Amino acid sequence: MLLQQKTALVFAATGAIGSAVARQFATQGARVYISGRNEETLKRLGKEINAPWQVVDATDEGQVSEYIDRVVGATGEVDIVFNAIGLRAGAAHYATPSTSIEFAKFLLPLQVIVGSQFLTARAAARHMIPKRRGVIVTLSASLSGKFIPLMSGITAACGAVEAMTRTLAAEFGPSGIRVNCVRAAGMPETRTIQETLAHMAQTTHTTPQASGRPMAENVLGRPLLVEETASTVTFVASDSASGIAGQVLNVCAGAIVS
Repeated sequence: MLLQQKTALVFAATGAIGSAVARQFATQGARVYISGRNEETLKRLGKEINAPWQVVDATDEGQVSEYIDRVVGATGEVDIVFNAIGLRAGAAHYATPSTSIEFAKFLLPLQVIVGSQFLTARAAARHMIPKRRGVIVTLSASLSGKFIPLMSGITAACGAVEAMTRTLAAEFGPSGIRVNCVRAAGMPETRTIQETLAHMAQTTHTTPQASGRPMAENVLGRPLLVEETASTVTFVASDSASGIAGQVLNVCAGAIVS
């Protein structure tokens, strides 16, 4: 098992990606702790994978720090932290022209996604540094490496997460902490992609199917699956990836080459 005897925390575990990662972490032998804002979904997932759960707002600095402190108090360590935080397409006004999107809506993905990734990473690092070991995995999207219109706020956030990952890797690396980012292509299974394609179709006066065609424009000729993204997160969190640090790993079926 890749993660045997590891203590792993998954933030935003109630979404498609977060829950898939939590399941794979558990399958690979980790002691998984899950958190999110939807209590009922957390309960179901916790029961399914036998994982302790807690309602935590991953954008709240106090809640994040208190939660990690509590887990470390119970286990003595935290080995892996993964944050799958995202935003509903409607709430962040995805697929809105840059000429008409409200400035506050443009900034929302930066505040929520980048801010949360920073909070969970640094709170975990405070406990990892004295132990001189640990893995932090952030999440981005292939928007940062492609030409996709109408997505200025979330694209800016993805680029910021990737840049911040490199900085944190340089800062925490000498203390034995590996920080990497998984950059995933759009996965049609996720609610975010389904809602985004619907908004995109409405804005461009096309069909959701037409709006979704770019997701299949890769060397495999098919969209990415959530399980494929989760498998990559699991691998990079494991000791088998001990030589990988400060990297943005493309999981996009060959749609991006750089």
